[in-house]
Amino acid sequence: MDHETIAAYDVHAAQIAAVHRAIMPARTQALTQAFFRPGGPTADVGCGSGRDTAWLAEVGYPVTGYDASAGMLAEARVAYPSLTFAEAALPDLAGVPDSAFANALCNAVIMHLPRAELAGVARALARILAEGGRLILTFRPSTAPGEREPDGRLFTAIPPDELAMLLDRAGLAVLHREERADDTRPGVIWHTLVAERR
Repeated sequence: MDHETIAAYDVHAAQIAAVHRAIMPARTQALTQAFFRPGGPTADVGCGSGRDTAWLAEVGYPVTGYDASAGMLAEARVAYPSLTFAEAALPDLAGVPDSAFANALCNAVIMHLPRAELAGVARALARILAEGGRLILTFRPSTAPGEREPDGRLFTAIPPDELAMLLDRAGLAVLHREERADDTRPGVIWHTLVAERR
């Protein structure tokens, strides 16, 4: 992960967690219900505030939330003390076991990595999935003129076609892709790719 981005999440963890928990990602939840292996062990990669981890647990997925920010993990553990959270960072996800998960959610995370690390991200996400495991990836560009927003977080511009190619090379076949407008921020476009480990 980009160190300046992690620092921004650590410093503003309480504020960011409150904002995240006020937003329910209905479309991502619908895709999860449509594509994830029901009841399978699930990784929430870049779990942040723990919002999505908690929802996954609520609807029946045995889930572990992973994040690179100690501040965000602290917020998640206070809000959801019965759930499991651990520190792990993309692009390598060191400490996350191989082939351990039927599902992986990586919601609004990969844009915080430099473009040169995206191939490693694809390999790591493929590594933690069991054969036939499903992945949902969402990402968006910056709302600022450049790739850094005012708080220092990196938002790398990621062409969906390029990411689909990297996933394919890592052994992940893309099953579905879409783009949609943000529900509350005009001009913000979210991209989603759903893939399966071959």
